Amino acid sequence: MKTTQPTALFKQIPFILIHLNPQLLLSEELETLNRAGVIPYCVIISDKLQSAAPKSEAVRVVITPENKISQQIYEALTSLKKSGIDFDQALVYQNDAAASSQDIVQGLYNASLEPEAFHVIEMEEAIHNKPFFILMITKKIFGTRLDEPNPFLWIIPIKALNFFVKSGKPPRFFPLSWLSACNHENISIRVSFLGKWSSQGLIHSFGPVRILFYSLSLFFRYVLSSLTGVIADNSMFLLLTTLGIGHLLSLILSRIFSILINYSLLRTMVFREQGNRYESFLKYIGLVIFSSSIVWVGLDFGSKIFPFPAVIIKMGIELMMFFFNYFISKTIVFRKKKAI
Repeated sequence: MKTTQPTALFKQIPFILIHLNPQLLLSEELETLNRAGVIPYCVIISDKLQSAAPKSEAVRVVITPENKISQQIYEALTSLKKSGIDFDQALVYQNDAAASSQDIVQGLYNASLEPEAFHVIEMEEAIHNKPFFILMITKKIFGTRLDEPNPFLWIIPIKALNFFVKSGKPPRFFPLSWLSACNHENISIRVSFLGKWSSQGLIHSFGPVRILFYSLSLFFRYVLSSLTGVIADNSMFLLLTTLGIGHLLSLILSRIFSILINYSLLRTMVFREQGNRYESFLKYIGLVIFSSSIVWVGLDFGSKIFPFPAVIIKMGIELMMFFFNYFISKTIVFRKKKAI
């Protein structure tokens, strides 16, 4: 990507740098942002990369566990607002190995065109080896082809910052609570996608419904995939039990029937895994066995207590297991390989 816009066009923007990637040199990132005309205010570093902290005392450094990153961002922004520094926008640079210095400058230029808006800027992933038709459909629905929101730049206008400080409550979930708060305050939201496969256009309409789908696109795709698997599983279970086959054997056969359908959907449509499919398949089988064991124990116990059809009891137990399965699928079975 070539950017011909002179960096002199940018106002001096204080930035907060989130350093999590050991493959990127912190000194180079700071130099890139300085060349783009932004002022270093704070560097938040994972405690796993404590040795990477800059030696210069001119840069404020916060070392924190990764699960405290969102809290630290809020506290840094609050401190920035109270510092007396004169600025129109604050920049949170959540570094990404896919972003180049040109991408950073392009993102800053996009935001400079409308400094009153809350800008979320992402690198759009390549669509190589991914289901192209599904990607196009999800982009129409969610506004993005990404697996889930993964901004590398958050450019926050002073109005939004004033609201966050005044509220006194740190947003608990990126990006849903941040975007919802901006929408509530009538602050325009702009989402830019940078990359070879992107039109680089801005999404100009981002109301509550689209915020929800954008923030929770991965979860909604998981819901759709799970519903498909549930229909296949329970249809086969109902058929087999109607034919007089016992609960355990019906449960095993119906689960085998749905495994191939559900795994295929999870791998291609939901988590869009790239890599060793056999490793994730074995993990998925392990999750299915564990989940099925819980369902079987609950079904056997529940059938002796409740006067409901077995399929109803089974579906009730699986509903309770749904969120557990989602968490395990996301964090273990189809976990993305990260630098840390």
